[in-house]
Amino acid sequence: MKKIAAYLYFVFCRIFFSIFCPLKVHGRENLPARCFILCSNHNSHMDTPVLMLATGIPFSQFGMIAAKDYFFDNSWRKMTAGIAMNLIPIDRKVSRQSLKKNISACKNFVENNEGYLIMFPEGTRSLTGDMQPFKRGAAMIALALAVPLIPAYIDGTYLSMRKGQIFPRFRKIHVRIGKPIFASHNRSRLTELLENSIKDLSSG
Repeated sequence: MKKIAAYLYFVFCRIFFSIFCPLKVHGRENLPARCFILCSNHNSHMDTPVLMLATGIPFSQFGMIAAKDYFFDNSWRKMTAGIAMNLIPIDRKVSRQSLKKNISACKNFVENNEGYLIMFPEGTRSLTGDMQPFKRGAAMIALALAVPLIPAYIDGTYLSMRKGQIFPRFRKIHVRIGKPIFASHNRSRLTELLENSIKDLSSG
């Protein structure tokens, strides 16, 4: 059932982002062949399928790092999102125990699925369309898994379907993918490099 639902979701997204909100991708050649964490600005629920489509990688190979208190504490959100995507629950309340659980969940998904991760370092959708300061979670997971961070900038989803909006508006969507940032720095420096890379991509 889940495989069928995921495939139908993929087909719907391909059609939707070809006709209603046409998607154009820049920099796909920057994606490495092996596991990575794809990180971008975050303005809309559209951002996750947009990023998956932008890579050209099957949806089934992606795990979306999802806030446990938002997706998993609400049965309707858990059912509707989880049936079409691989959700990895992350506890936003930072503690040593929650951090270990978060890293373990991501590691299990990557190893069991030879998969890729999507993470939004702002932690939540922007209310203004402007990028918010990045949290260090993406850098911490990249260091723990020894995988690169891939910066990306999404343009158009805020105007199409911002937070609180139910129905999308017609808009052209652009995704610009940057060069890998390898986990060879401490988490503060990695976070700084990631945020600056995405800001640079925002200017085209």
